[in-house]
Amino acid sequence: MTQTSNVTKDNRPTQATRTVAIFGGYGASEGESAYTYARDIGRGLAEAGIELLNGGYDGTMRASSQGAKDAGGTTIGVTCPADLSSARGPMKPNKFIDLELPAPDILSRINAMMRLSGGYVFLDGGTGTLSELGVIWEFVAKGFIPPRPIVLAGATWDDLHTRLGDYRAGCTKHVHRADTPEKVVAILSEHTVRGTRARFSTRYETGTHDLTTTVDSLKQIMQRFVEQRDWLPFHDPKNLSASIAIEAAELMEHFQWIRSEDLVNVRTDPKKMEEIREEIADILAYTLSFASTMDIDLSRALADKMVKNAEKYPIETYKGRFELPAE
Repeated sequence: MTQTSNVTKDNRPTQATRTVAIFGGYGASEGESAYTYARDIGRGLAEAGIELLNGGYDGTMRASSQGAKDAGGTTIGVTCPADLSSARGPMKPNKFIDLELPAPDILSRINAMMRLSGGYVFLDGGTGTLSELGVIWEFVAKGFIPPRPIVLAGATWDDLHTRLGDYRAGCTKHVHRADTPEKVVAILSEHTVRGTRARFSTRYETGTHDLTTTVDSLKQIMQRFVEQRDWLPFHDPKNLSASIAIEAAELMEHFQWIRSEDLVNVRTDPKKMEEIREEIADILAYTLSFASTMDIDLSRALADKMVKNAEKYPIETYKGRFELPAE
């Protein structure tokens, strides 16, 4: 059976989309049993209507992507251009990847693959695959993310399931062993978390993406920009706060006098959307510079404020409605 792509023509996933991440080594070459095994898993997942996500490069990543494309499936590669390179220069995604999501570093890459997927397959691999398994298994076992199936499908992991189960009861609750592509696909077809999907967007030449870019890296981009132009003397709190307000007002101008029922048309106007995109980028740029100048950790500040907001606006009182709380 051939499965058509689970995305619309504008690259937005449909409601039926489920995503599974496949992890494995770089070493497998076409014609080898490990390559065929990974390719068959990729094909089977695509035939089951499951989106395939992997590290985007060679070996079992290329094999599983090839299998998925052979069956008309969708493939996503979470790459790491900054940390992974060869003697010939930066590594390139394999030709079977539909969408590349570049991560700034290895840990961000693992985190993105973990959170974008509703199930995981671990093929034979080395220390890289082992580290990925360790992080994801810990998050699933400790409940740091909602339960998702982990399928161990390589001889490398033969004794691991039993040994860890003996060491800590319960940690293998969502971990499965499988020795054939058919069994891997059957397990994931039954247990993959529904509603999990990769978030499609334009692939930017700068290699940045919301899913894999840290706030700190954005701060550094702004810091370099300002320092290269000797603008630090002008980036004081007064000027920056005024700039944030001015750019916010320019954003509001794009919506001035537009009727509420016509707002949906804004998103279908490419020129208008590009202008709005630039305005929100200006606001973010000045906000990042303000936070750096005032030594504010934005992630911590937002998390702390959301705790206060949750106390101020309890769900049982404000769900589906809003009014100012009594002082």
